[in-house]
Amino acid sequence: MAAEAGSSRTIQLDPLAGGYSFARLLFALLRQRFTGTVTLHQASPAGERRVWLRGGMPVFTDWNRMEDALGNVMLERGDIDAGTLEVGLVSIHNNESLLGEVLLEGDFIDEATRTEALRVQCIRKLTAMFAADAFSPAEAKVEAAEHDLGKGDELAPVNVLALVWTGVQAHYDEERLRRELGDAIGGDLVATKALVRYERQFGFSAPDGPTLAALGRGVTLEGMIRPGVDTTRVLQLIFTLITCQMLRVGDDAIQAIASGSTAVAAGHELGVNLGSQSTGKAPAKAKAKASAKPPVKAKPKASAKPPPPPKAKPKPKAAAKPKAAAKPKAAAKPKAAAKPKAAAKPKAPSAEDQKFEADLAALEAKVAREVHAFELFGLELDAGRKDIRKVWAELSKTFHPDALEGLGRAHLRPRVEPVFAALSEAYGVLGNKDSRAKLLETLEVGGTGKVGEDTNSIVRNAFEAEVKARDADKLLRGKKYVAARDLFAEAHGLSPQDSDIEAAFYYTNFLAGDRDVDAQTTITKLQKVIEVAPACARAHYFKGMLHVRLDQYGPAKMCFSKTQELDPRNIDAQRQLRAIKIKDREAKAKAKEEAKGGFLGSLFGKK
Repeated sequence: MAAEAGSSRTIQLDPLAGGYSFARLLFALLRQRFTGTVTLHQASPAGERRVWLRGGMPVFTDWNRMEDALGNVMLERGDIDAGTLEVGLVSIHNNESLLGEVLLEGDFIDEATRTEALRVQCIRKLTAMFAADAFSPAEAKVEAAEHDLGKGDELAPVNVLALVWTGVQAHYDEERLRRELGDAIGGDLVATKALVRYERQFGFSAPDGPTLAALGRGVTLEGMIRPGVDTTRVLQLIFTLITCQMLRVGDDAIQAIASGSTAVAAGHELGVNLGSQSTGKAPAKAKAKASAKPPVKAKPKASAKPPPPPKAKPKPKAAAKPKAAAKPKAAAKPKAAAKPKAAAKPKAPSAEDQKFEADLAALEAKVAREVHAFELFGLELDAGRKDIRKVWAELSKTFHPDALEGLGRAHLRPRVEPVFAALSEAYGVLGNKDSRAKLLETLEVGGTGKVGEDTNSIVRNAFEAEVKARDADKLLRGKKYVAARDLFAEAHGLSPQDSDIEAAFYYTNFLAGDRDVDAQTTITKLQKVIEVAPACARAHYFKGMLHVRLDQYGPAKMCFSKTQELDPRNIDAQRQLRAIKIKDREAKAKAKEEAKGGFLGSLFGKK
């Protein structure tokens, strides 16, 4: 496959002749995080077409299908109505503009709607390429090259795993599947550990759960084909997983099963049942079902309490003989029934139960805030795999829903399940080297690490903030404090996690002369920046400058020394240190002279 910029290679798209299927080509490019183009030859209408990819994910294609015109896509999605589409088509005909731009400029849609419509259009066109007769000749020229598509524009990347599954469902029947799978389906099959992490990305539906669970344990095709089972669907799942290198076959499968290196085993480690994450919506459904179970269990318990009232019915019989004083004493028996109320003891939770609920509440709060995986686990960003596994082992042991009943905490299951699902998802991120690195990269540019966060916009904002900060620095050096403060404020809004920009904003805000801002208040704010980012040299420098203004040379000297330690190229900090040293020498000399004068004066008196 092509890897270096400018290199190219022609790939045969005929799996029966030893080439790639289009699905396999897409996955290979995804694994390589390929950026460049794939040139293909569309059979009908005939012509050369291209797919542009960035980071292994398609962002645009010029594949020609009238039914996938952007207007049709938006109409079907309900983004616009027929009248709006007609207005847009007339406008692009007269002005030679793009439909998305015309609709955006006319306020018929917003940018998010256009981006999503373009992504759906791209998916539909790519799905059409899975057809057996899509290409003529069946070959693809893969060329690694930088391009601007999908780089800070209106285009969004396409999820390749979901695309492969969609394309296989749309264009692979049982005959084609058996033909392309060949001998691969004749022996044992077992899903790899990777499937546990990526199952949700495919968008499998809930009915696929049992098949995925069987593949996760290890099975043969014959073992899965039973009356009522959709053979084509099973083969589509097998083909998709083999294409995405998440299914071992034959001897490899046997060895994996023997060594316990299976998806189900990985699921047990993660506390996740393979097949339960069938779609992105699956967790919500699981929660609904889970919350439905406790009430059912509660009803039997409620029905267990009614038996005491029946015993109260004999009391009326006893009441039939009111004269017998002993019978009123029978009313004491209800008090015996009150003894079951001794269940009040369980209501006083043990110290362990109290700690469990406190820890659960803390995790619930974190989940509600959608904190990133490191914070959810209570780990520093530089935590290694050993630390991550240690924390996960403790959390999964403590908060696994199946462990609740034996500890008398079954009533907490509706609260624990969503927390455990979040913990499992977080471990899926932290336990994978690539996803962990991607999370760290997102956090470095000011992202929050929330699921579904638009990292592209974060990077764009960080870049724009950096540009504004550089311009603001020029204004600061020119002593244009108000203009500098305003630009730093804009930059801080774009990238609030950037400690350098935050420190500069506080300092220029003071220099701009706001009445409500004094030096000591600003020093306090800069100290908070330093507490969060101890290596922020500018925060130390600005803090030192403010100490100088207050004639606090001791703290100023410490700040400038730390600045020089963190950033040896900071000439201004060096100058300030020299100035303070000169002041120190002068102060010592003056003190010495005054001391001498005082001694002589005491001997000879004043003149």
